[in-house]
Amino acid sequence: MKKTLLALSLSGLLILSGCKDKKAENIKNENLNTNKNVASVEVNKDGDKQEIEFYDTFDTVVHIAIYTDDDSFAKENLVYAKERYEELHKLFDNYKTYPDLVNVKTINDNAGIKPVTVDDTLFQLIKDSIDDYNNISHNTNIALGPVTKLWNEYRELYEGGKTKEEVIALKGEALPSDAELEKLRTLVNIDKIKLDGEKHTVSLEKGMELDLGATAKGFATELVAKELEDRGVKSCVISAGGNVRIIGKPTDGRDNFKIGIQNPDLESPNQVLASLNVANTSIVTSGDYQRYFDLDGVRYCHIIDPDTLKPAHEIKSVTVIKEDSGLCDFLSTAAFNSTDDEIKELSDKTGAGIVWVDKDMNVKSTENASKFLDK
Repeated sequence: MKKTLLALSLSGLLILSGCKDKKAENIKNENLNTNKNVASVEVNKDGDKQEIEFYDTFDTVVHIAIYTDDDSFAKENLVYAKERYEELHKLFDNYKTYPDLVNVKTINDNAGIKPVTVDDTLFQLIKDSIDDYNNISHNTNIALGPVTKLWNEYRELYEGGKTKEEVIALKGEALPSDAELEKLRTLVNIDKIKLDGEKHTVSLEKGMELDLGATAKGFATELVAKELEDRGVKSCVISAGGNVRIIGKPTDGRDNFKIGIQNPDLESPNQVLASLNVANTSIVTSGDYQRYFDLDGVRYCHIIDPDTLKPAHEIKSVTVIKEDSGLCDFLSTAAFNSTDDEIKELSDKTGAGIVWVDKDMNVKSTENASKFLDK
């Protein structure tokens, strides 16, 4: 059974765990079409902190805490943030369609048929993801949809309790074959995503699919944080699965919040791998211990290496510290698919601090991360 620790309060320490949460997965999309107002949303108060937690967006638990002595202001903004997450979840969804909404699934459904006109927010997310691919790293590729879809089919079978023999009977193979994966390689060329900046259209070739899982949650979290800042929020912690975005600093006189990085060895009695002291920034973790299946002694996680088209296996977890949550999300996947030297290059190029755990459980960090680490 997989265990999950998502920004749990532990003596004032937040534990940052990567990726998707099982509790959220089991009930995702149940409340997306429910209109909720301030009175019907549960907001908890603890001293000068008001907080809200919900499970129906981006397949994860989202927890938001606002620190202020103005109760009505905090509650109003917590509800606003929840509603924005719900809107952005629908917009970036590549699995489900919604009435009168053009989203990622709409783009995928029209691959090879026609360009799709999208709103400014979705267009910007796709453009940013492509620009970062071209300018920063080729190891995060939003065009991997056909490949991630194939691996997800196998993962869901194994997670559902199917044995290796049962999967072979259903799929013909215990795992996607090299030949099957290579057939998809021409469909994952990010250069074939065509954007028209004037018309705000996105078009894909036949058979292509976007999967924005590596960038959408970070982009959404950064957008929500910026909007909360514009609305006057001065001190806030947003935790969306492996994405933490901090507005300002604590209101109790401390200069920093303390964030604990989850130990990827979930059986270890020491749950906290390292502690970070941070304020007004973002911290994003990607790991192999949330969405995965084990087969014949090998772990197959959800993060796909764009070169091999197979799950990455050299790293257990990566944590990225940088102001922009969207960039952190992109970098966490890129770093997960990188060598040690490439991770250091990513850090030097972007100024991000990066802490990672390799497959042998060695903890490593870049020079840019040292100022955040507890000594």
